[in-house]
Amino acid sequence: MMNHRERFLQIKHFLKPYQRIWQNEIMLMYPNTFEGYPLEWIEELRQYQDKTDVIKLEKKEVNGLVKSPELKFFYDEITRLTQLPVAPKYPAMPEDRFTWLFIIPKKQHEIKKLSPHIHHLYQKKNIHDVIDIGGGIGLLSQTLSNYFQLNVTSIDMNSDFQKTGIERNLKNAKNPENKVKYKNLKVSSDSEFSQLLKSNVMPVGLHTCGKLALDLIRVSSAEKVPVLVNFGCCYHTLDESTDLQNISQFAQKNDPLWMNKFALTLSCRAHRKMDEKDYALKLKVKLFRYAIHILLFDHYEIKELVTLGNSSPKLYDESFGVYVFEQLKRIGINPKHTIRELNTFFENPDLQILIERMLAAGLIRNALGRVMELYLLLDRAIYLEEQGYKVDVQEFFDEELSPRNIGITAELI
Repeated sequence: MMNHRERFLQIKHFLKPYQRIWQNEIMLMYPNTFEGYPLEWIEELRQYQDKTDVIKLEKKEVNGLVKSPELKFFYDEITRLTQLPVAPKYPAMPEDRFTWLFIIPKKQHEIKKLSPHIHHLYQKKNIHDVIDIGGGIGLLSQTLSNYFQLNVTSIDMNSDFQKTGIERNLKNAKNPENKVKYKNLKVSSDSEFSQLLKSNVMPVGLHTCGKLALDLIRVSSAEKVPVLVNFGCCYHTLDESTDLQNISQFAQKNDPLWMNKFALTLSCRAHRKMDEKDYALKLKVKLFRYAIHILLFDHYEIKELVTLGNSSPKLYDESFGVYVFEQLKRIGINPKHTIRELNTFFENPDLQILIERMLAAGLIRNALGRVMELYLLLDRAIYLEEQGYKVDVQEFFDEELSPRNIGITAELI
């Protein structure tokens, strides 16, 4: 069993020297873009231009690529620190030809992996009711009800989702006497939610966004539920107040790290499968985005990061000059240059080298995202241990299908 406190401290000590990197967006560092970065690492990574190599580096698959012993150690430590036990396998859930009708592959994968685990805990702890937190239309809830015959209550703040779920449940319920119960309420200690926890129930939060995961953990442990399962996500919302990070006493007593919104956004970073077309578009987006930021900084006296919003992929098929004209129009700025002058600016060899270095720095920064996510989740696990729970932190899903794949299972001792 992993020692959560020991791993938490190892991660903290690893991350601290790189704080300048993970606490700052690369574009916002311009013109001191590479402050805090080992420049020899940037120069080594800049040499990799082949898309296959870059995709491997994005996924931290560095064997046979990285030559620098120090850079190799950096990647190896990340791999070691993020190594987690895999959740145990239980008998697969039953299925029929209607089980996955209109359900996307990601959600299918998550339900297939998680449902048997919940069923096992339900029987082990003699649970009366599963409380599906943020259940949406109730895909997980209805699976547990229909295929495992569990009692389930789906909770969500979105009444439209729940209306859809109730209609779906009426059509698909295999046992009319055991349909999912839907409740439109908020997860907090002073709400109807805490009353639901008075009986022998198991709260389950599959991808509980931001503060919701913490509310679930705090209220459930205060009510001493026999077991809970939680997956966090949307960590970028956790910079709102000091009680949303380092919630365990252990963290607070050990010189904890504080993550700002840029660091928290990095901890949300996903690693999905990427084909050549996806890679080409992603690269073009970054090239243009970095270049327009430098243009605005150097020639338009706009020093802060300007939000440009989402652009159509077709815009990136155009030249840099056309892209800039469209973006300046969006943000209400009159161009000082012609399209031809903008294209000349973009094609400048010095600018291209700078952007290549920024992309290489991005590889280094992005590699830290998984470690930072685990720092946040281990803090929650330690908090639950402090409340009298035996806690497992495990990988449940294929990271490429479901990047937020780390689940916390806590059983009351």
